Amino acid sequence: MFITAHAAASAVIGKEIANPLLAFVISIVLHFVFDIIPHGDRDYCKRFFGLQFKRFSEEEKFKSMAFYSLIDTVLLVFFLLYLFKSFAWAKDDSVIWAIIGGIIPDFIVAIYMLTKSRWLKGFFNFHHENHSLIKWDFSLYGGMVFQAVIFCALVSLLYLL
Repeated sequence: MFITAHAAASAVIGKEIANPLLAFVISIVLHFVFDIIPHGDRDYCKRFFGLQFKRFSEEEKFKSMAFYSLIDTVLLVFFLLYLFKSFAWAKDDSVIWAIIGGIIPDFIVAIYMLTKSRWLKGFFNFHHENHSLIKWDFSLYGGMVFQAVIFCALVSLLYLL
C-alpha cells in the first residue's frame, strides 16, 4: 500500500484511540493487514516502464522503487500538511504516534534496501512475504485507482468521526 494510504488509515486510528502507545501498535498491525490486500505495486519497474519481458538489474529495480517512493513521500507531506492545518485533533499525541506506527514499517524496509543491514533482513523478508500472501494483484494503474479510492474513503472518514 502506498505510504499515504497507511498514514490516512493511521490518522483514523489515532483519532479514535486516545492512548498513543495503543494507537502506535494498532497502526503497525494495520500496516501489515493493509499490505496483504492486493494493491498493484508488485514489480514496479516492469509495470511502470511497460517492459514485461526485460530482465532488470538490481540497480534498475532500486531506481524504479525510489521513483515511486519519492512521489509517495511528496504526497505524504502534502497530506500531513493538510491534516495538521485542517484539524485541531491532528496534533494529538495519539494521532502523531499512530501515523508514525503506520508508516515506519516501510521506512525500515527502505533503510534495509539502502544498507542491506543483516539486523533488518528478517524484517524485510517478513514484510516482503506479507505482500505476497495473496498471489493475485491489480495492474499498476488499477492498484493506483484502488489506493486512491481507499485514501479518499479514509479522508472522508476523518470528517465523519
